[in-house]
Amino acid sequence: MEVIPVYMLPFSTVFLIFMIYSFIGWCSEVLYVGIFFEHKFVNRGFLYGPVTPIYGCGGLTILLIPQALYHTWIPLFFASMVLCTLVEYAASWLMEKMFHARWWDYSRYKFHINGRVCLLNSVLFGLMGVIDIHFVQPYIMLFINWLGELRIQIISSVLAVIWIVDIIVTIRKLVDFNTTMEKIKVYTETLKDRYAHEEWFKGTNLLEKLESVKAKAESDRQNFNRNFLEKMEHLLENQKHMERFIKKFPTLRSAKYKDELQLLKNKMKNKLAKLKMNNKKL
Repeated sequence: MEVIPVYMLPFSTVFLIFMIYSFIGWCSEVLYVGIFFEHKFVNRGFLYGPVTPIYGCGGLTILLIPQALYHTWIPLFFASMVLCTLVEYAASWLMEKMFHARWWDYSRYKFHINGRVCLLNSVLFGLMGVIDIHFVQPYIMLFINWLGELRIQIISSVLAVIWIVDIIVTIRKLVDFNTTMEKIKVYTETLKDRYAHEEWFKGTNLLEKLESVKAKAESDRQNFNRNFLEKMEHLLENQKHMERFIKKFPTLRSAKYKDELQLLKNKMKNKLAKLKMNNKKL
């Protein structure tokens, strides 16, 4: 089956191809993380549904490459490598500007650019481009041709509605994420302003400092106002949606909310350690 560049296809077909690659990317991420790292199912998608749109963008980007390069493997490799690397860099930059957070970070890898992209991933993008054009896209086109124009339009329309709803829900959660981070920042700054001069207010990170405040509150119940501390504890304990994002993106970091994000990560780590300890006792 001949591979046709996306700019020669109807919009409904292009969108369906985008969704197929987004689903393939989601499956790849889930299998990779599940097998080699977490050893369990982790929904690695940015959205709630089983799609990772950056893979869809990458797939369409590869299909923008001129047909003349399809049968020249080395130029196809480098074209896929460069274009998909640009897509990943742009996605990382845009998401950071929108949500004040770096959702993935390749700083620990050699030959990275600002932690947004790295040579290893770029090489993989090149290989994926060659595999896609020669072994994946032909079968996707066979499937699409089998569906026919009417079914393509119906399926694409239904998927588009579901996808848009998913995006809206996810953005609302991300807005809540930023709002919560700002509240935690205000609370922690207030704690620092109040107790920075106290000898008992100590610790190498924000969680340890918070624990020192809790210890002081327990030992000096009469003279210590616990209301403020309880509000912050309640805020930290009721962040299921934030834990979801942190689990999906363990390298998530934020320049604006660096200490506050690390506080949540440390809380999650401690909670997990307690669960493991309790399971061992059982």
